[in-house]
Amino acid sequence: MRREKWIALAAVPLLLLAGDFVYWRIAIGQLREGFDAWMILAQSEGWDVRHGAIATGGWPSAATLRIEDVTISGPGSGPGPFVLSGGSEAVLLRVRLTRPDVLDIVPLGLRPVRFNDGPPVPVSAGHLRLRFTLEVNAPPSTMEIDAEGLTVTLPGTGLISVGRLDLRADLKPDAGRDQAAIAFSAAARPVSLPDGVRWGLGPEVRDASVEGVLNGPLPAGPGLAARATAWRDGGGSLEIHHLLLGWGPARIDATATLALDEDLQPMGAGTSKIAGYGAALDALAANAVLSRSAATAAKAMLSLLANTPAEGQPEEVEVPLSLQFRTLSVRQVPLARLPELDWPDR
Repeated sequence: MRREKWIALAAVPLLLLAGDFVYWRIAIGQLREGFDAWMILAQSEGWDVRHGAIATGGWPSAATLRIEDVTISGPGSGPGPFVLSGGSEAVLLRVRLTRPDVLDIVPLGLRPVRFNDGPPVPVSAGHLRLRFTLEVNAPPSTMEIDAEGLTVTLPGTGLISVGRLDLRADLKPDAGRDQAAIAFSAAARPVSLPDGVRWGLGPEVRDASVEGVLNGPLPAGPGLAARATAWRDGGGSLEIHHLLLGWGPARIDATATLALDEDLQPMGAGTSKIAGYGAALDALAANAVLSRSAATAAKAMLSLLANTPAEGQPEEVEVPLSLQFRTLSVRQVPLARLPELDWPDR
């Protein structure tokens, strides 16, 4: 009798392993079915997706597909407003057996990205992961991206590198008017800018982060101009709940609400708290980002509005901002003229 008990106890872990293996095989099958369905959808929308061999793995804690030699280009083969191509030496798809609703996508060995007929743009990362929270018979509800040691080499400009990047988006593609379609947050630190450009506040952004929501229905269909027009006419707006930028001598904390005007150019208003504005304006004028007269006028006006700083602390001021007709202004004083956004018709 005692021997039979020991045999039964010894069989328990074997049964658990067997059950875990069966569950793993089921998860592998679902992962492969999901990848095949995504390929069919991507190809139906004009993308050309190709890959090499597929290997399974991850047992006993996860189900993984390693997909070799992935290349993506499109949309379509004809002339379009936007063509993107790129890929990686391999892509790892992974779901933990304890969280089958969470899909991790890890590119291994990034290849250069090409936009339209432009030159290839080399991209690399020490670590890069995309994470999606999956829903049954519905698009993903959340998307997360985290990367370390991300670098992009822009032709004719130079190398941009980001030490750490974190991005999250909560997605509601069926959102209606005045409803949040995307709630997002992003943070990058530090950001090293290309050496070949004379930056107004220095070659490194210490800290940058943003939180906000994109409101209104997100129209589908061809043509960015048509989609932007439909989004504007549907009451679309962008709410920046918090924007932080630490760059050179300045630190900016801002909030804003933006939309598109009748010419599909950004317009809106907000509030910004600026620390170190005097040194920042001097640097912008010295690097010809602002004219000397504009910098002097802005500094004089901000000085009237600023609080007296504590000893050893930079001057700080909170001011209203407005953007209209591509002109960024502080209390009706123009600061900068923004470039025109050109929306492709097709």
